Amino acid sequence: MPTRHAQCRRKLRTQKNKFLAILSARDQSRDHSAAATIDMFHYSRLCSALLFVLIASCANPGSPAMRDHQARLLSRDLQRLSATVSAQEADKMAVTAIEQSIRIAEDYKPARIGWLNNSLVNIGLKKRGLCYHWRNDLFPPLFKLQSKTLKLWLATSNRGNYFEHNAIVVTAEDLPFEQGLILDPWRRGGRLWWGHFGKDKYPWVLLDHEQTPVVLRPLLMRPLLTPKQKSDQKKPSN
Repeated sequence: MPTRHAQCRRKLRTQKNKFLAILSARDQSRDHSAAATIDMFHYSRLCSALLFVLIASCANPGSPAMRDHQARLLSRDLQRLSATVSAQEADKMAVTAIEQSIRIAEDYKPARIGWLNNSLVNIGLKKRGLCYHWRNDLFPPLFKLQSKTLKLWLATSNRGNYFEHNAIVVTAEDLPFEQGLILDPWRRGGRLWWGHFGKDKYPWVLLDHEQTPVVLRPLLMRPLLTPKQKSDQKKPSN
């Protein structure tokens, strides 16, 4: 049974070959001079170096015991947000966030270094793996928990420029956005990173409703129901 690292190496070799094929196709329009041959040699060496870096940085999801430990730590931090946070809901949120991040990583097969993975996506060697991909795929499973004592928000930083970053903020239901925890699966390639809002290096702000991704709008933009409407929904139909 091939190991995860062996599978990763094979996939990265395939990506290297795709990159070389693209470069080769571009060079077909040029004269096959000695200079072009030298350029291709340098391209090959560059790709080999890139392959070495990628193999060294392949994300490792960690053992089940390690993930269980991380979930307990995250649950502890969620409960510390406020005395109103349910321990049971914090446990569910923590386990779901940790395990879903790993499942997304199994699909993306990312490099451990976020910016390096972004480069692979931007040049077409990977389909997904940018920070907003991670956020958009992690948010729905967390939302479906329907926590009553924890609230989810969409956060963005440096929006619209080269250093833009996106993540999820979770707060106690009675606390504002700025007093939550950042959940960021992108930063460590699927091994969920979290930290307190005010202690992170990114200047986070709340994502405007108008900028909410289309795929998340059905979750975040449902009209709020009055108590009477909620009661009417529970009544059996004739």
